[in-house]
Amino acid sequence: MKKQTKKALAALTACAMSASLLAGCGGGASSTAAASTGGSTTSEAASAPAAESETSIRVVTFFAGSDQWAPTWKEVIQDYMDANPGVTIVDESQPTAGANDMFRTKVQADVAAQTPADLMLFYNGADADMVLDSDLYVDLKPYMDADPEWAANLKPSAMEAGQKDGMQYCIPYIGYYEGLFYNKDLFDQYGLAEPTSWDNILACIDTFNENGITPFATSMMKPSYMMELFLLAQVGADGQKNYYDDSWIPALDCIKELYDKGAFPADTMTMTEDDIRVLFADDKAAMMINGSWTVSSLKDQDGMRLISVPTLPGGTGGSNVVLSGFGSGWYMSKEAAERDDATLKFLKYLTSPEVMTRFIAVGGSPAITCDAPEGATPLEVSAMEMLNTATTSAPACDSQVTRESWLNLTEPGIQYIISGQTSPADLLAQCRNLN
Repeated sequence: MKKQTKKALAALTACAMSASLLAGCGGGASSTAAASTGGSTTSEAASAPAAESETSIRVVTFFAGSDQWAPTWKEVIQDYMDANPGVTIVDESQPTAGANDMFRTKVQADVAAQTPADLMLFYNGADADMVLDSDLYVDLKPYMDADPEWAANLKPSAMEAGQKDGMQYCIPYIGYYEGLFYNKDLFDQYGLAEPTSWDNILACIDTFNENGITPFATSMMKPSYMMELFLLAQVGADGQKNYYDDSWIPALDCIKELYDKGAFPADTMTMTEDDIRVLFADDKAAMMINGSWTVSSLKDQDGMRLISVPTLPGGTGGSNVVLSGFGSGWYMSKEAAERDDATLKFLKYLTSPEVMTRFIAVGGSPAITCDAPEGATPLEVSAMEMLNTATTSAPACDSQVTRESWLNLTEPGIQYIISGQTSPADLLAQCRNLN
């Protein structure tokens, strides 16, 4: 599967970490308390007619069918209903999986008929144009400004994914991330400092090689992950947007330096993504660059950790920036906002740290600040620390440039660089012409 496709679906499919990224964050009684402060109730569309309740809120999401978050969604809205009698939430969620995207069809039909759901979890970016052009949904920024306590939990870097022309048209919710995975047990076993700096990374290579451990589980046949993270560690979020600028050269030089020092597997030119994941999971490699979709398969190994790629020599990135993206968010209709504050209260409940973490327990990256709860594995805790430490997030670069130019850089461009067949400057010039 293409990396870009994985990311576009990371917030919607089970490739994102499943099973237990950070369950709770308060959980239990805290969740009940959060539900009771919101002021709403829920049921399926067929359950209770709106007339039987004082207030009815229509909600549409893709948390339906086989979607990994569907069970959590039902529990969350049921908890809210139990804590807040008098408001019925009519769940009109539809599945996205399969040949027919019933969810997208449902939203398009509602917008065309001028009958939008009161609250909607829908895509952002280019997909948002249809929604914004309809003028049926509110700018959420005034509501955030009016409630600083609520807004304080919304990560500013994540909120950028739901902004356009100065307005906050949606509140991003679940996303993906990438980082540097490492096996702490292996570093401890050989008395090596953890890879929290470029110097530490270089210092561990000879020792691991001498003991039959591959320093970096990396595929130079599919080096996109490494390119993304090394680039961000070198030029930061702002420099990433200077597509194929010569300021990217040091990041490419660092990849070649690792190759020249023997940090990669002997067959790195032909290894697949599956190969490198197996190598790392089997404790035969000390480090690996990958994404949130691999956490579920590694979380039960106590020695695994996840951090941002440390700042490269002369760079501006590092722990202050994380590669993370959000492809969907919550929209609130103007009709609901004008009617009463019930929908807003329910939105605040859904975007509370307690509820957010219940979804992240299943998979993905949170757009809401939340501490790791009791029961989280060391890998999951480190993932949350990485996300919360970063002051800026940046989406994957391959989603911002032409596919032809990115493939020219990574497949086989980086192979040409590490083998000395071309220079970083010449390769970047080619990519600029293709972008």
